[in-house]
Amino acid sequence: MSNITAERDDANATIGDARTKTESESAGTAVETDAASAGDDAKSIRGKRSLFLALSTFALLFLGLIYAFSMFATPISTSFGLEKDAVGLTFNIMMVAFCIGAVIGSQIEKAIGVRSTLVIAALMFLGGFVGAGLFGSGSIAAVYLCYGVLGGLAVGIGYNSVIATTNMWFPDKVGFSSGVLMMGFGLGSLILGTLAVNLIPAVGLSVVFAGIGVITCAVVIVLALLLQRPPANVTKIMAPGKETASGYDPGDEDAPLKSPTFYVYWIWAIIVIAIGLATIGNCASDAQLVGVGAGFATLLVGLVSTCNGLARVVIGIVYDKTDVKVTMLVDGLIAVFACACIIGAFATGIPALYIVGALLCGFCYGGVPVVASAFARQRYGAKNYPLNLSLANFAIVFGSILNVIVQAIVGGTDHRMAVFTVMGVLSLVAAFDVLPFSKKWNKDLRMLEARRQQA
Repeated sequence: MSNITAERDDANATIGDARTKTESESAGTAVETDAASAGDDAKSIRGKRSLFLALSTFALLFLGLIYAFSMFATPISTSFGLEKDAVGLTFNIMMVAFCIGAVIGSQIEKAIGVRSTLVIAALMFLGGFVGAGLFGSGSIAAVYLCYGVLGGLAVGIGYNSVIATTNMWFPDKVGFSSGVLMMGFGLGSLILGTLAVNLIPAVGLSVVFAGIGVITCAVVIVLALLLQRPPANVTKIMAPGKETASGYDPGDEDAPLKSPTFYVYWIWAIIVIAIGLATIGNCASDAQLVGVGAGFATLLVGLVSTCNGLARVVIGIVYDKTDVKVTMLVDGLIAVFACACIIGAFATGIPALYIVGALLCGFCYGGVPVVASAFARQRYGAKNYPLNLSLANFAIVFGSILNVIVQAIVGGTDHRMAVFTVMGVLSLVAAFDVLPFSKKWNKDLRMLEARRQQA
C-alpha cells in the first residue's frame, strides 16, 4: 500500500506544482498553461498505460497456460499412470479455484497492494506446477491439489489483479484494454501450451511442469515490480465526461450483489459460458463424429482457441464503439447461430456446419470475460473494481455447473445432439435476456447521471 500511496502523492504533488505556477501568471496565460499541463499529463499517461498493457498481456500469456489442461490431460494420464476420467475432474476443480482465487485476490490487493498480491500469485503458481511435476506421478490427489487448487487459486489472484489494475488506466477505452488483455490470456494455451506439449516427449512432463512454473513465476514477478495503479485523476484527464470535477464516481455507491441489473447480466453470461464449455471441452471428438478427419479435428481445437482470442479484441472494440447492450446482443446472437450450425451438423452429418459452429462458439465464449470486465468497471465504478470484477467472473463457475446439468439431463456426454439442442434453446434465452437487461441498464444510467449532476 505504501507504493500505491507514494505514487498518488507524487501525482498530486506534480499537479499541485503546476497549479501554483499557473496561478502566478496572468489569466490568459493561466488558461494556456493549464491546457499544456493537461496535455502533458495525458501524454504521460498514454505512454505508461501502453507499456503496462503490453507487459500485462505478456504475463497473462503465461498465466493462461493453466487453460492448456486439455492438452496436458492425456500426458498426465499416461506419464503419471492415472485414470483419464479422474484426471478430467482437475479442470473443474481448477475453474472453481480460479473464481474463488479472484475474489480472495481482490481482498488481498486491497490490504497489501498490487505488487505484493502479484508476488503471492507468482509463488503460488510456482508451487502448483512444480508440485504437480514432482508429486503427481501415481497420485491424483497431488494433481488435484497442485494443478487444480493451488494453480487455480494462483491464476485467479494474478488474473484479477492484472486485469483490474491495467484497466484502470483506460477509463476511455475499457473495452479495448479488456479485449487485449483477455486475448493474451486466451491465447496462452494455444501458443505456449502447444510448445510445452511438444517438449514433453524430449524432456518429460515433470520437467515441463517445473519449467512452466519457474518461467511464469519470473514473468509475473517482473510485472509486479513495474505495474502501478494510475494517478487518482486518470478519469478526469483521459475521460473527462465520465467523472465530476471532484473525482466522484457515482457507480462506487452500488454493490453488484445488491443490484438487479447484475443478476440479469449473470443469466446471459452463464448461458454463453456453458455453450462455450460444451463445445471447447469436446471439440475434437465431436468434430470426428460428424465426419471431420482426425488431423483436422485436432487443428480445429487450436482454431477455436484462436477465435476465442480474436473475439476478445473484436468484442472489446464493439463495446467501446457501441455499449454493453449492443455487445451482449451481438455475442448472444452469435451463440444462437453457433448452436444452430452444430445441431445442423449432427442432424445432417455435414462437417462444414460443425466447423463453423465450433469457431463461432469459441468466439462468443471469448466475448464474455471482456463484457464482464468492462461492465463491472462502467456500472460499479473503480473503487471496488477488483472485487466487482471477480464477482462478474464467478459466472464461470455457474456456467460450468449448467454445462454439467445439461449433460446429466440428456443422459451423459455421449448424447451430443441432445446436449446442443438444449444449449440451442438456452442460447435463445440468453439473446432475449438482453431485453430486460437493456431496460434495467437504461434505468441505471439515468440514476448514475442524476448522481453525477448532484455531486
